[in-house]
Amino acid sequence: MEERRRVPRTIELLELKELNHQPGAGNFLLDHSPLGAKLETRQSFAPGDCLDFSYLRPGEEKATSHWGKVIWVLPSPDKPGYYRMGVEFFRNL
Repeated sequence: MEERRRVPRTIELLELKELNHQPGAGNFLLDHSPLGAKLETRQSFAPGDCLDFSYLRPGEEKATSHWGKVIWVLPSPDKPGYYRMGVEFFRNL
């Protein structure tokens, strides 16, 4: 399969601190780049939905936050009841 990403992603499995201003426990950041991220969540979103999320890296005191638009959604292949989705980050203008 041909790689379609414009920039490389960093694989980093981190539990979300918040997802749409709700506790993020049980939802995960799977990978990210400066342009977007792949999340695994219990909630089903649709392409075009807007969301925001934050996570805390080990050793850091302040959470990292992002907001963006869902580009794609698929059922998680190895976790029944979970969904994987691609999120494109909004850029500040």
